[in-house]
Amino acid sequence: MSVVSRAYMALINGLATLAGLIIAGVCLLIVYDVAARNLGLQPPSSTVALTEYALLYFTMLAAPWLVRVRGHIVVEVIHGRLTGTARRCADKLILMICIVVAASICVLATMLAIEAWQHGEVEIRSLNMPRWLLFAPLAIGFGLMGTEFLRLLLRGETVADGAAQREAF
Repeated sequence: MSVVSRAYMALINGLATLAGLIIAGVCLLIVYDVAARNLGLQPPSSTVALTEYALLYFTMLAAPWLVRVRGHIVVEVIHGRLTGTARRCADKLILMICIVVAASICVLATMLAIEAWQHGEVEIRSLNMPRWLLFAPLAIGFGLMGTEFLRLLLRGETVADGAAQREAF
């Protein structure tokens, strides 16, 4: 395995680990918020906003890893019934559609992030956040998902997990 492949795999795994840490952090934040309210203390005013931002971040950070381990959604009712050439053609078509959609969203999110950064836009809520930070995880997540779908296509792998396919028969 080349240095680039190992670094890329470490990036995908590292982002998934970071997503897990963000989920744990949100859980702790919510526990603190509830405990503070019940003890008559002033809870942080930004709990809801931070939780909403965290939902975006941990979803986009974990998504490429989910594609890698084939944890993404596939309509297996149809896909599992296909055999041979039909399945291979369906896999290629599905992967190509996924690549185009992921690349399109990545490009759009990148353009919106650049525009928000250039204009200095700020998302004003209980906590002020540069608006480009809302588009950056979309650009990164969809870019890496597109790369993962491309990797599956180039390696000739199926869109569904091989173990799940064996269980279907």
